[in-house]
Amino acid sequence: MVDDLVDFAAEPTGEPAAPELPPWLVLIADDDPSVHNVTRLALRDMRHDGRRLLFLSAYSAAEARQMLAVYPDIALILLDVVMEKDDAGLTLARAVREELGNHHVRIILRTGQPGQAPEREVVERYDINDYRAKDELTARRLWTSVYTALRAYEQVRALADNRAGLTRVLDATARLFGERDPDILAAIAVQDLCALAGPGTVGLLVRGELVGGVPTGEPLVLAGTGGHGGPLAPGLLSHLVPAERGQQVVRALTADGPVGGDDWFAIAAALSDETAIVLHLANLPAGRMPQAGMMALFARTVAVALENARLVAQLSKDRTHDRATGLLNRVGFIQAIEARLEELQHGGVESAAVGIIDLRHFRDINQELGVASGDRLLTTTARRILDAAGPGAVCARTGGDQFALLLPGSPRLAEARDQLHAAASAVSEPLVLAGREVHPMSSPGLAWCNCMGRHGEELLARAEESMQASKRAFGRLQEVVIGAEPLDGGRLGLTMELGSALKQGQFELYYQPIVDAGTREVVAFEALVRWNHPSRGVVIPAAFIPTAEETGLIVPIGTWVMRAAAEQTATWTRAAGRPVWVSVNISAAQLSEPGFLDHVRCVIRETGVDPTLLKLEVTESTIIGDPGHAAEILTGLRGLGIRLCMDDFGTGYSNLAYLQTLPFDFLKVDRAFVSSMIDRFESRTILRTMLALAQQLSLEVVAEGVETQEQADELARLGCGFLQGFLYGRPMPAAAAGRLIGAGAA
Repeated sequence: MVDDLVDFAAEPTGEPAAPELPPWLVLIADDDPSVHNVTRLALRDMRHDGRRLLFLSAYSAAEARQMLAVYPDIALILLDVVMEKDDAGLTLARAVREELGNHHVRIILRTGQPGQAPEREVVERYDINDYRAKDELTARRLWTSVYTALRAYEQVRALADNRAGLTRVLDATARLFGERDPDILAAIAVQDLCALAGPGTVGLLVRGELVGGVPTGEPLVLAGTGGHGGPLAPGLLSHLVPAERGQQVVRALTADGPVGGDDWFAIAAALSDETAIVLHLANLPAGRMPQAGMMALFARTVAVALENARLVAQLSKDRTHDRATGLLNRVGFIQAIEARLEELQHGGVESAAVGIIDLRHFRDINQELGVASGDRLLTTTARRILDAAGPGAVCARTGGDQFALLLPGSPRLAEARDQLHAAASAVSEPLVLAGREVHPMSSPGLAWCNCMGRHGEELLARAEESMQASKRAFGRLQEVVIGAEPLDGGRLGLTMELGSALKQGQFELYYQPIVDAGTREVVAFEALVRWNHPSRGVVIPAAFIPTAEETGLIVPIGTWVMRAAAEQTATWTRAAGRPVWVSVNISAAQLSEPGFLDHVRCVIRETGVDPTLLKLEVTESTIIGDPGHAAEILTGLRGLGIRLCMDDFGTGYSNLAYLQTLPFDFLKVDRAFVSSMIDRFESRTILRTMLALAQQLSLEVVAEGVETQEQADELARLGCGFLQGFLYGRPMPAAAAGRLIGAGAA
């Protein structure tokens, strides 16, 4: 063998290997050290597929077995038959296949004693690939045997990898087609993709739009793994991956087949003529490029599974959503109303308000300007209603030209009217359709409910009934107040019930806490009247105050409210040992009533209340009818020591002028600004401006509608002095309110 070394230089060596390619592992198992040296020397320059040979040495069968356990990727064993035992090599060959289960490694038996292990018998009994006497293996023959064995190993491994990959694809197919959520499906696909490629790889599943086979717009990552193996959130490709990887994905979108580089691979699969997905792998180990056919099969499987999931999701969404606008449809909207009524049933809200906006002459627009213009009018109307309604509102398209609105929270009837009018006004803004300026017209409808035992279908039907009545009234809103229905025996009947209710003591005051924004201590309450109807239970003001105002009964009811609140605050102040003020709402009818100031003087004298603890709240609508008279009365009240508050500040048009001329001590910020302050920059800016204005005018500020700790903290940070809302308590009977301030049941 040594003499034959001169032949080495003539052997082909192939192209130089790229430095990053891993070597072929070759195990020399022989108890003769000189065999190790000669073998290494004979094969020192050998390359196969650009990969050099890395030799491992074992001097016994036992040592070889240990190395095989440590290095499972050994490609070839050059195995001596006789080592520590006469049949050590044969025993090891059998153990490799049967005990270690390694059927990939190629085994070349080499023996110096051919007669001791006959060739035919050995080849038949043992799973080996070649059997040679050592004196047969000249350098040339050794090179040929090794090269052939490595090529066989490569083919066997490729077949095994393909078989394993196909098994993984089949397993993945079962998982993918069993998943109906497109987002979860995409994440599973990326996990399976990385499993197919091997440890350390990172994967992407990207969706791209095509026009005429050319990518358009920004590809969207549906799922992926980041550089550290963690999941990527869905988003725009350029925002989530380096530019180089993004370019590779775009290249795959336009390629006819797979594309790749030294450590990456990508392949596309069509979803439709205009849409395709791309599977992208990076950080691939050197020399371990995925098999293109298997990856093409997997990509197509993912594409079909995604399309199936999308169709199922679309069908499910179509059951509750309108495809043209993206809003809820009638079924979905009724479900939303039912959820709100469930909250009403359990005390989560005090009222529910459903608005209707019906587009007029929509059919004419469709016929004259075309269906495309009609569709654009629908989508524009949907967007305008959503923007006008603000956060928390639920919007729907409940008919061909009919939109519905479930107002957020527990709006008072007046608030519901204002919100619906704002949405209707937004809808009526002009827009250009087919080159013509169009002025949409609409008819509103409103159903307001404050009682339990109602159903979503009923509220929507009553809102539609209101809309039809509004049409007959030439667009003037004719709302339906469902909470007032039990009392609805006509104006005369309701007036008679209200009159007798006052005489029979059926009214009761509930109190909602007001806290100091700095200490979060309860320092005051707003008094809110409730009617304990003998057959219908507790009725809130929105159900009967409008009739009381129209009939003039609001004056005696308001006088009773003021007296009861004054007595209560005087009692609480004595019991708590500290001032506790109470705010009371005053109507326009009370302000205009002759002798109103005398009534207030009498209440102060007879109850013994400190007048500075009685705060009267008035809205802009209370003042606007006769500002001069209102200024005179409010100045008189201020002279009595009573403090005055401008209620619902920020919702009217003339508030700033009134602040200049009327003697207010407080401003109450409307809940509409508070509810949207966290999510909308505009609301925070308006609040900041209001609070700065109040500070300049030396006015205290109360924010109503505070429902979250985040709102409370932000209001305090902006300088608001007092907070009121469900976060600190709902309206409650006097006994419960007294316990909040340590005044017991007083």
